[in-house]
Amino acid sequence: MTSAGLTFAQDEEAFVQRSIISQKDAIVLSVIYPGLGQMTAGQKYKGISFFLGETISLLFAINAHENYNTKQKVYTKDLNEFYKIATKGSGLYSDALDQYKDLKDRNDELNNLNTTRNIALIAAAAVYAYNVVDAIFFSPSASEGQKAEKNNSKTFIVRSTLFERNPGILLSKSF
Repeated sequence: MTSAGLTFAQDEEAFVQRSIISQKDAIVLSVIYPGLGQMTAGQKYKGISFFLGETISLLFAINAHENYNTKQKVYTKDLNEFYKIATKGSGLYSDALDQYKDLKDRNDELNNLNTTRNIALIAAAAVYAYNVVDAIFFSPSASEGQKAEKNNSKTFIVRSTLFERNPGILLSKSF
């Protein structure tokens, strides 16, 4: 049992050494999703920053988009009811005025959600664009990143890699 664990550890180290990819593959990984290429090239913190920045921006955009769509449907329904009241003349003037003020407030909220959604999408696009520019022009080659990684004696490794030509993230802990 002990020799099997030792063999696995040796195989894992050999696998990590075989999984060194070219700078071109690191650029492709960065194009697929921000940060993956930087992590592959040995720039873990920069890669994790790009990865988290893109993920958080996209989550904000998706959340704002869903809130906007939900509130837009309710707003449209209430606006149609207001028009029915206004055109038929039924109901009290004060009720119509209160409903108008409520509709105006909700319209302002919809505009704010739309702005939030657009800002989050712009942030995601900016992170993506900067990530690609960084991967092409500022990231070291994979071999330079691997040399820097070997000199760094951290016990926890986060690296994007290719598993049978499919992108993936390798997490490993050495003891």
